[in-house]
Amino acid sequence: MVELPAHITYSTILTDEDKNKLSAVMELPTVAPSFYDSQLKSIFQYYSLTPDEMDTEVHKYASKLLAEGKVNEAWQVLLTSE
Repeated sequence: MVELPAHITYSTILTDEDKNKLSAVMELPTVAPSFYDSQLKSIFQYYSLTPDEMDTEVHKYASKLLAEGKVNEAWQVLLTSE
């Protein structure tokens, strides 16, 4: 289990279950240079002028990925937006 970064620990969007899934990895992931996600790109473009709203949307998207069992993708989304 890993210690979660503060922006994840204190997220009001991610549930305790989401955080448990994220912390269950063996080591804290790093951003993969080849990671690309069109939904994340859309979030960045649409909310570029409102960072607080962008963070909320990124965390909602990560939560959706976690619900689908896509832990690695959720990590990449959260780390890319950091």
